[in-house]
Amino acid sequence: MAITNSAAVQRLWKSYQKETPQVLKMIDAYLVYILFSGIFQFIHCVLVGLYPYNAFLAGFISTVGSFVLAEPLLISFSAA
Repeated sequence: MAITNSAAVQRLWKSYQKETPQVLKMIDAYLVYILFSGIFQFIHCVLVGLYPYNAFLAGFISTVGSFVLAEPLLISFSAA
């Protein structure tokens, strides 16, 4: 019996909600926020332009840096 994609995603989401500790969910939410913030900055850069290029670089690199530094935190909490 084949599992459809939507059923697999629903099963994964229910398992995530049930078995993942609250601390990891908060870190995941922070990582998703940082990811979308970087995506929106990049889309704004593509659509509007690069006039204040230093501002784009500072904002985008700070989102990448925050994501990179938050990922080991997630790994350290999930290993414990």
